[in-house]
Amino acid sequence: MRRVMSVLAVFCLLFFAAVPSYANEDKTRVFDYADLLTEEEEQALNALCLEKEDALETELYILTTNDTGGKETVDYTDDFGDDHAFGYDKEYGNYMILCIDMQNRMVWLSTSGKAEMYFTEARIDALLDDLYADLTAGNYYATCYSYIQSGENYLREEPVVNEITTDPNRYKDTIYKYDEEPLPYYMTWYFRLAVSAAVGAVVVAIMSYRAKTHMTVNGATYSRNGAQVYQHSDSFIRRTTTSRRIETNHSSGGRGGGGGGGGHHTSSGGHSHGGGGRSF
Repeated sequence: MRRVMSVLAVFCLLFFAAVPSYANEDKTRVFDYADLLTEEEEQALNALCLEKEDALETELYILTTNDTGGKETVDYTDDFGDDHAFGYDKEYGNYMILCIDMQNRMVWLSTSGKAEMYFTEARIDALLDDLYADLTAGNYYATCYSYIQSGENYLREEPVVNEITTDPNRYKDTIYKYDEEPLPYYMTWYFRLAVSAAVGAVVVAIMSYRAKTHMTVNGATYSRNGAQVYQHSDSFIRRTTTSRRIETNHSSGGRGGGGGGGGHHTSSGGHSHGGGGRSF
């Protein structure tokens, strides 16, 4: 009997060991290396992240730092997720990280898996808009709380593909604050084009009329009185123009494009990420 029980125990261990466990067994979701939060705030935010992730099938992380080791904020955040192999469904799976980089004064949202597909550029901007006032005011707990709430809202509703195109980079946003309202007629391009054409026609007509008027005074008018008039003309030879490119600077958004959500790119570890951020 004892031998049978031992065999069964070994069989059970082998069986459960063979069953894949996708959820991250480490329950730490807040990594406050910059010490921006109190211990009680860390615990509250950590519990809130864990509470949301099962319904969202996505792990939510908060990361703060005073030292990125010489890396840009995007690389530091992506590498942090890669190094820990985060993912709700599998390693390097569904997760997102909000990084508050106090060294470079940059906030960055890194997304992976489901979060990468659900967070379009418009949604990333909306999430950053929601937390930005608290961030600049130094209310870091409220900043992180807003990130969790906004993240939940977006991860619950899949983006709708634009009916004009199947390009995944052109998802329509599903948050009402970003819905577009019809432009008044006087701001439409065709109305402005019609006005411009009408004004141009009037100007051309006036210029043509003036060009056709006869001159009443010429060189002969003054020669009768003994005045000497010299005729002089200038010939247009050539025109030289110089052009230069004006660089633009964008405060938010991610690297590159294509492949799903906003700011799609590949990290140094070879994993796909989305994301975007801004300075503060």
